[in-house]
Amino acid sequence: MQPASPGRTIAARLALAVTTIGAVALFAAPSAMAQAGGAPGAVYSMTNNQLANTITEFDRSGDGTLSNPRSFPTGGQGTGTPEDSANGLILANVSGESSPINTKAPAKLLLATNGGSNTISVFRVRPDGLVLTDVQDAMGSRPISVTVNRGVAYVLNAGAPQCSMNPEIEGFTISAQGELTPIPGSSRPLSGGNLSGCTQVSFDKTGKVLIVDEQQADIISTYTRNADGTVNGPTPRQSTGNGPFGFTFTQRNQLITTENFGATPGQGAAASYAIDERTGALAPLSPSVRNLQSDTCWVVITDDNKLAFTSSFGDDGGLSTYRVEPDGNLVLLRAQAATTGSGSSDLTLSNDSRFLYAKNSLEGTVTAYRVEDDGDLVELQKVQDGGLLGSIGLAGK
Repeated sequence: MQPASPGRTIAARLALAVTTIGAVALFAAPSAMAQAGGAPGAVYSMTNNQLANTITEFDRSGDGTLSNPRSFPTGGQGTGTPEDSANGLILANVSGESSPINTKAPAKLLLATNGGSNTISVFRVRPDGLVLTDVQDAMGSRPISVTVNRGVAYVLNAGAPQCSMNPEIEGFTISAQGELTPIPGSSRPLSGGNLSGCTQVSFDKTGKVLIVDEQQADIISTYTRNADGTVNGPTPRQSTGNGPFGFTFTQRNQLITTENFGATPGQGAAASYAIDERTGALAPLSPSVRNLQSDTCWVVITDDNKLAFTSSFGDDGGLSTYRVEPDGNLVLLRAQAATTGSGSSDLTLSNDSRFLYAKNSLEGTVTAYRVEDDGDLVELQKVQDGGLLGSIGLAGK
């Protein structure tokens, strides 16, 4: 294995990027640009506030625009800084996540990581808003990512910024009422140890394999699940390119991961892998496909498996579009389908994949886009999400 590429972390780039941020105006495109007739839903954005972490819930109309923001305290504290993390906020039910795995069952729960107070919050999702059901000790320090499948949740505890102090994963059972219970003996280390640079934990679509991206170590770690909810592993796989960060799955259970290449300008990329559901072994499907953007970190895929969108934190926050072939190969369609400004981070799709939402962690904004069949993105609106510099986490339905 080659030495880990040091890169620059998101937090390290905050001081530079903040000097370029001005006031963000609320913007809504003319109504003629929006398509009516879609089912309404909601979008949730986490503030990561270090004094009191909160979730901002927006109503999503059938034309994709957001309105009526409401704030719900998590009962915990954020870290107040842009974390190197993906899936710090997820919609879920006891059978699985709505994002990034795109399960068809309605999302009845929302899980949030509180990195400043070392806890996980669970909300019930109701038509009239969120109801806090549990605030559970993460059984470790600095939780940054969480996942759910078949009644089991796992959290990724970074330990310290960049996962530099005994990072590990911890397992919990989760009830339909939204209560978490620690699973004895579920704690497992990461392959990269204190050089991991861990970013995301997620079950694959089957729930049999648990995956962690470790950007500083250039490793993707896999774990196989036991009947009691514990996992075996880690089994390390050197990533195709440098800096595996965020990831998602096709409906065929192929893994698609971003690669930030140490935030080297213009070197952002994505790659894909086949997953052996029995052993957890990964086999490359697509080589690194660069998108000419800087610090590519987050990715989502439409439910029809045809389009994947990535978000790049650096430069002007480019969003890129890839075509996903049935065999898992990736083809770049739009190097820069849209821009949100430096600090572009978490992505989420509406449950019909007609609308894409992009968070900017430095501005504290969410931008709404209409997804065109050819991979173009049409900006509809930009709204403030109540977060300050360092907000993370986005989920939609």
